[in-house]
Amino acid sequence: MKPKPRRRAGASETIGVSVDPETKRRLKALAQDRHGGNVSALIAEMTDAAVRAAAFERAWRWYGGPELTDAARARVDAELEDGWRLARKKARPRARRKAA
Repeated sequence: MKPKPRRRAGASETIGVSVDPETKRRLKALAQDRHGGNVSALIAEMTDAAVRAAAFERAWRWYGGPELTDAARARVDAELEDGWRLARKKARPRARRKAA
């Protein structure tokens, strides 16, 4: 019997997670779609998303403002569009490559 190959030190750590069979099935299916079946990569992706969401929630609590109304959102969007329109107007034209 061959000895089990050793993993590279520091490459990853193993954790134990208990989930119901349906959740396990959905995790495996999602991992197959996104990461070729690599559940660890899916967990890493989900962790990154959760960390970003938590950071946004902390920033929103720090800001403490109310959510924007539709009218306020429209004003912000209009200001942003005006800024981009001006930026496009003032941008230097890029030199075009000549076809070979």
